[in-house]
Amino acid sequence: MRLLVPKANADQARWQAIVDQAPGSVHFVDPWQLSAVAPTPAQKTTWLNLDRYHGVLCVSPQAAKSLVQALDTYWPQPPAAVNWLCNGPQTAAVLRSAGLTAVHPERGYTAEDVLNLRVCQVNIDDNWLIVKGVGGRLTYAETLSQRGARVDSIEVYRRGLVSAQLAALAQLAQQSDAIWVSSEYFGQQLLASAPAFWREWPGQWWLSSPRLAHWAQSEGLQTIVQGQGATPEALYQLMMSVAQGNAVPNHR
Repeated sequence: MRLLVPKANADQARWQAIVDQAPGSVHFVDPWQLSAVAPTPAQKTTWLNLDRYHGVLCVSPQAAKSLVQALDTYWPQPPAAVNWLCNGPQTAAVLRSAGLTAVHPERGYTAEDVLNLRVCQVNIDDNWLIVKGVGGRLTYAETLSQRGARVDSIEVYRRGLVSAQLAALAQLAQQSDAIWVSSEYFGQQLLASAPAFWREWPGQWWLSSPRLAHWAQSEGLQTIVQGQGATPEALYQLMMSVAQGNAVPNHR
């Protein structure tokens, strides 16, 4: 099994160390480009009022880095009564480097897993802040609002994809059996970059969650294999399941 894994360069060594233990070969490509959003007066006001939030939730390591920088700039000591949340251990490591007690799911690390945490079962009128990139899913804000919280968001970076790397993925896919997709945004942009190729590509689409599997089905993609999380451990488990014949592809 020859698998393509789109993953930022900074993450690749950690992922490689885990997935190399499974049968098959993995080729990593970094298609991502992150750029900081210029700070605004409204953002400064939000940072200065961090102590009014019951919970501050960082959706990625990049978001956590922006939060830590803001704390260094505006707060001699972090506000004590805030719950600092994030999606997984990598983001938590950034928060903990600043002395924050970061809470994240023990496994899964999806938005749904975060929202299942006890601290996210909010009281009416709790104030929450989501630290995120421009655009992206609204799951956190929508779900917390439905539970009765007042939710603000602050967008601190912009993510994009390098067109040359998307073209490279299409070339590599011609000699690959599967591609790992853990972001709907990435999947959408990949399809848009070469729709004729990807929609008829005979390889397997490995999706990290039921939500993404549903997205792939709605796009009419041909062969779908669903995983159980967006972590290297989850990918390792999926590789093992496929090798052992326990993960059955869903054909269009």
